[in-house]
Amino acid sequence: MCILKKTSFALKLFFSYLALVIIPFFISTLILSSTSSSNIENNTLSYIHLFVEQISSNIDSYIGELDRMTRITTLDANLCSLLTEPVSSQKVELYHQTKYLENEMLKMMTQQPSIRNIAFVGTNGVIYSGPSNSVRDESLFFETTRSDFTDHTQPNLYLSSAHVPSYLLVDYQQNAEPVFTLTRFLYTDDRRPIGSVVLTLACRDLMDAISINPSLLESGARIIITNKENEIVADTSPAFIPENLKDSSYLRFSVSDSNLEDELCFSDSSGSLNSAVIINRNQLFKSTLDFNRSAIFLVVLLIGVIILLSASFSRMLVRPLKLLEDAANECASGNYSIRIPVTSEDEIGSLCASFNFMTEQIQNLLDRVYHYQLATKQAQLEALQNQINPHFLHNTLEIIRMKALINQDREVAGMVQTLAKLFRITLDRTSNIVKIKDELEHVETYLTIQNMRFADRFKFTNLVPDELLDCSILKLTLQPLVENAIKHGFSRTFGNEEIQICAEENDNKLTIRVIDNGTGIAPEHLEQIRQKLAHRDTPERKDSRNSIGIINISDRIQLEYGAEYSLQIYRNSPHGTIVELCIPKNYSPEILPELV
Repeated sequence: MCILKKTSFALKLFFSYLALVIIPFFISTLILSSTSSSNIENNTLSYIHLFVEQISSNIDSYIGELDRMTRITTLDANLCSLLTEPVSSQKVELYHQTKYLENEMLKMMTQQPSIRNIAFVGTNGVIYSGPSNSVRDESLFFETTRSDFTDHTQPNLYLSSAHVPSYLLVDYQQNAEPVFTLTRFLYTDDRRPIGSVVLTLACRDLMDAISINPSLLESGARIIITNKENEIVADTSPAFIPENLKDSSYLRFSVSDSNLEDELCFSDSSGSLNSAVIINRNQLFKSTLDFNRSAIFLVVLLIGVIILLSASFSRMLVRPLKLLEDAANECASGNYSIRIPVTSEDEIGSLCASFNFMTEQIQNLLDRVYHYQLATKQAQLEALQNQINPHFLHNTLEIIRMKALINQDREVAGMVQTLAKLFRITLDRTSNIVKIKDELEHVETYLTIQNMRFADRFKFTNLVPDELLDCSILKLTLQPLVENAIKHGFSRTFGNEEIQICAEENDNKLTIRVIDNGTGIAPEHLEQIRQKLAHRDTPERKDSRNSIGIINISDRIQLEYGAEYSLQIYRNSPHGTIVELCIPKNYSPEILPELV
């Protein structure tokens, strides 16, 4: 909770979006993606199982049709006698027998055009496969077709493995097409052997008969048809070519013996053949993987977009609050002129507008207070000035000067005349703002009186440029500083006392310095004066006595010109003091608003 309290409002908003929007969205998306992927996988597996069952059903139909066609031959008494009775040596009879067998072959090949060759094998030793493609290697023929009845455990049907029929006169080697044989054993009703019918079929025709879906082959699936001895009868693999059929290890295939790590095998058995579909796991679930990748990409993209939008929204929401906080801190430090831009009409915009109105009102009140204080000081000054009747004072001084002239005391008359001039400037209430040359004249008048007292002890140097003499300045600003220099700076000096007043212009501001070469101010006392000048309205400042003239001048400058103008005091090297005034160059006093 302590960490949460110290977290910024923007982070709190972002974590709120994260907890309320992003995390639930991410979890729900993962659940939906997992469920969808599982459904796709289950549907795919169900489809493959159905396909394998359909293959077995199609094989049963194909083999069953061939079985029924060959079984009918047992109903033909002539055919049965030709396969069981000894072979006649008569040519005419032998011709009729051969012609009869050829007709039977023609009937069967008409019924099933996919048959490539037919051979009849009788128990009397007859092997007849027609004149166009007869058996040339009987031992290899019997080994392949099992049609010699040597193995009585054979069922009614035997399907050989895929091979090249090199035992025939024409073995199709030129066509490079693997074949397999279907051997139908013929029996009488009492299970006495009659012979067998051997059908040579192309492996490709068997694949065409089971109607393989091309899309399944395009996905990389391998379909294998095996006989009951686990020998390959047909295969969709590219390696299923005549050259590889001579390798017995290639023809052996069993699902239980296979070691398939990255592949899935689906198998089913029909009456006479086994079917298996082998497909790569990644290829089978490619759609699922693509779906998962797409889902992850979309989730990451959406989460990124949500995070960016959340951060943007948080910043947009917090920005005016941050501006309000900074403005409040500025206001607390005394800057009441700051304003916040109002960019919306919601509660935050209303709060910013209220803050602006508050600071404006505070600024107006402070301006009234400043004007009131300035008016109060002006009234106090005027009250002090009104305590002495200027006309009475001037007339009195003029009478004294005339009596001194009558008595031939010109020195006293000069002093009285200079004092009258000093009082005339001091007691002039026509304006609080005078020209710099008038203020300098007042300083020179004051120094003239002091030099009369101290026998021309003080030297004054005016370094103010002529182009700045007509600029305005507060009345009675420089003379009190010169008086402070004489009273405090030269109190313990005896000779070479000098006061300089210089001025310079910089960026439409005037910097006026009053420089003396007196004893200077002790560092600790100088720091106290600076603290009093920097901090107004403190009890220690109000109780100041030694620096009341400097503080009064500083207050008058800030009240008249503003807080950016001030009075600074420095040590003069190697000894003495520098008092620096900063005032505007072109200043015209405004009429004070009437206080209500």
